[in-house]
Amino acid sequence: MALAARDAFAQKVIVDWDKTVDFSKFKTYAWIESKHPAEGLWAQRVVDGIDRQLTAKGLKKVDRSASPDLEVVYNSGVKERTIIVGYDYGYIYQDAYGPLWARGPRNRSHAMYVEKEGNLVVDLVDASKKDMVWRGVARDSLSDKTKKNERKLNKAIEKMFKRYPVKK
Repeated sequence: MALAARDAFAQKVIVDWDKTVDFSKFKTYAWIESKHPAEGLWAQRVVDGIDRQLTAKGLKKVDRSASPDLEVVYNSGVKERTIIVGYDYGYIYQDAYGPLWARGPRNRSHAMYVEKEGNLVVDLVDASKKDMVWRGVARDSLSDKTKKNERKLNKAIEKMFKRYPVKK
């Protein structure tokens, strides 16, 4: 249960922007190529999720040749780390009671698992000045289940774009 609770609250989303920019002037956007795209089918899922949010915010997707107001790029990555959890069911006050041989048996158990953490960074760039004006960063632990990860991805993108457009 503790692991399930940890997964439920693990998602972290941070948004930052240039406080001097008037976001109401941006009406169109186009994609630029990611240097670190998601793998396989996930690349299109990321683009589709961001497209949905930008369209819902009133922006129109155009080709780069149409001189968009914003350029959109994302970068992603997955980190793996091995977690070892140990449990010791020995006596609580063993050092205080008797010699080492008289303390009784110790029951120890260890569990090992690999945790994967996905990271997504979305940047919006003022196409006329080539200055980044907005950034959203999401981090979350990943599941072995595709559907669950799709929900996490969509939730993270939705959280990012709750704060777009930025109001002065």
